[in-house]
Amino acid sequence: MLKDIIKERSKIHTRDISMATYPHTDSQVLVHGELKDQRYVPIFDVTGKVKAPGIIHHMSATLLIDPDPLTIIQAEAQMLTVPLAECRVTLDRIALLSGVEIKSGFSSQIRGIMGGNRGCTHLCGLVVAMGQEIVHGWLTQKRSKKSPIPASLDDVKEKNYLIDSCRIWKKDGPKMKEMLQAIEKKRKLTESL
Repeated sequence: MLKDIIKERSKIHTRDISMATYPHTDSQVLVHGELKDQRYVPIFDVTGKVKAPGIIHHMSATLLIDPDPLTIIQAEAQMLTVPLAECRVTLDRIALLSGVEIKSGFSSQIRGIMGGNRGCTHLCGLVVAMGQEIVHGWLTQKRSKKSPIPASLDDVKEKNYLIDSCRIWKKDGPKMKEMLQAIEKKRKLTESL
């Protein structure tokens, strides 16, 4: 197996991405992400100059998220370590994330704002990766308080983030069946009263 091969090898590069969500108000959350790239061996750049091992990229983004609809309402970023001082000029793109809704097409929209030659590929990649943390963090805050079983699928506000998001949540998958059974059980109980 491939994982057995790497036990005998030394790392040459790592990328660590960490994310966390924090409560802000009863409905808003703050989502923080960090990206750190480390090189473990010296390399030759395109000019033939030797570059030493060490941290190459260390950057973070913090997003304030409003829930209805799930939207970035404020965004900030820092570039703590970058290969070139000029990299930091791309931080001007982060403010343009304000107003971006977290929905289908989120990754494409982020790439359109700060990807390619408009911004920094590493910061863009971090924000794209944060999309799932935004949804999971918001759902965690929302579900930290018990709420009634919905009367219908239309009452499930987060359904657009869940239905067909993976095999387990596909329209005829086990989680959808479980949710629809709970809704049906509630309907029958309500009718019998």
